[in-house]
Amino acid sequence: MAPIIYYMCSKCRMTYSSYEKAERCEMNHLSAISVKELEYRYGAYPSRVTLKFSDGKAWDYIWDDSFFMEMR
Repeated sequence: MAPIIYYMCSKCRMTYSSYEKAERCEMNHLSAISVKELEYRYGAYPSRVTLKFSDGKAWDYIWDDSFFMEMR
């Protein structure tokens, strides 16, 4: 039996049948170009941050009981 080969986007973990499709998916994800800490609670890590992306948009995220939630 031949192994099943698939390729995975390292950003969202979607699987594809070709390397090119997985690479294209990775390139379509935006990466933050800056992070601004807005608030600290419970120690050294920020509990609220604003991420600015290469398309000019900025998103606020807040730590809520073990995960970051998007704030609008």
